[in-house]
Amino acid sequence: MARADDPKRDVPDYDGRGNPDVDDHSWAWWIPRVVLFPLWVPYEYVIRKPIGAFVTTAERDHWADTVESIFTFGPDGNNVIIPTVLFDFGLLPSVGVYYAGNDFLAKDNQLRLHFATWGAPWIDATAADRYSVTKSDVVEARFEFKRSEDNIYFGIGPDVKTGTLSRYGLEKIEGSASYRHKIVDESSVRFRGGVHRLSFVSGGCCNNPTVSELVDNGTLEKPPLFGDDYATAFGGVDLQIDSRTPKPAPGSGWFLKANGNTNFDLHQTRSWIQYGGVLGASVDLTGHQRVLKMQLALQFVDQLQGDGIPFDEYAVLGGDLMPGFVPGWMTGRSTAAAQIGYTWPVWLGLDGQTRVTFGNAYGEHLDGLGPSKLRLSWDIGVTTSSVRDQGFEILFGLGTETFDQGAGITSVRVAFGSRQGF
Repeated sequence: MARADDPKRDVPDYDGRGNPDVDDHSWAWWIPRVVLFPLWVPYEYVIRKPIGAFVTTAERDHWADTVESIFTFGPDGNNVIIPTVLFDFGLLPSVGVYYAGNDFLAKDNQLRLHFATWGAPWIDATAADRYSVTKSDVVEARFEFKRSEDNIYFGIGPDVKTGTLSRYGLEKIEGSASYRHKIVDESSVRFRGGVHRLSFVSGGCCNNPTVSELVDNGTLEKPPLFGDDYATAFGGVDLQIDSRTPKPAPGSGWFLKANGNTNFDLHQTRSWIQYGGVLGASVDLTGHQRVLKMQLALQFVDQLQGDGIPFDEYAVLGGDLMPGFVPGWMTGRSTAAAQIGYTWPVWLGLDGQTRVTFGNAYGEHLDGLGPSKLRLSWDIGVTTSSVRDQGFEILFGLGTETFDQGAGITSVRVAFGSRQGF
């Protein structure tokens, strides 16, 4: 038994990284403390501490066992049904249900179903059936129906402002098939093809005017082929080369994601191609998932045949590449974004994340690109850490006007939900 007068033992070095002491008396430490204090307060008391308290309670009371017994069923526990929720400030929220079945009807067959809605204005139903031919080769058949009346549109190009914020509705029916080959670890190539039909429907959200209203009163130029329903056959390829190995390995490495997708109108003599990619690198500063990540993303849309590309097929920014803006905020024949971010562990299965991005939408082949036409995006939040570059996140973000417009804050984003579907 330890006595009160026994010398205090050294702090154990559980992770092998040592226990370096920080010189709290150094005046230099107060510079970053003062500069980052306005960002630290909302992160610490709005995000980290509430989530930490929630996870601690869940671990202490063994919520995981209860949740698993409620949502998992089947003779081998290979069926899961869970509720889903998505909230993104500025768009309609949604609630739904997700089903995952492994070895469905046959060994190595996976069925994924997801249905989410917010009533008639927002419906998304997706079904995907996958079969693993080998450990490296997977074929998939997929069907999706989506109706969204909250799509945002500001205009085309880099100079759009909030005064032209408007809404439109779109309904998509799509069927496709794909083949994916795993090269090694997280590197893969995927070939896909299918058909889809897109129809413009009545739209509206959040007391904003519709695109039609702003076009009629002369505030907004009519978007290319707005209101013209169309159907296309498409085919494409996605290539991902990633030198990083799956977690929990250190996160240092480089990656390249390239895509190309060609659309052929089924009723008119016209076609177009969408292509681009992301090139990036990351450095694990400690070898324990404290990762500094940099990436450059470019996307283009070009006419191949005929005349006219529907504006909803244009390249867009917002969402993951410009997290301070809701998806679709910037629209153009090309987009460019340069991002630097930092992630760090905050809890079991959770990472803190902050990103700074410069980018915008432009004309054909980056026509108009220049420092004065860049927008700034910044965000901070928490994301799941089990899989790189995808998962569930909570974030708060800000976006600005272009620098030649004054770079004032023009977008505030709060999001809660999944960053990527199946």
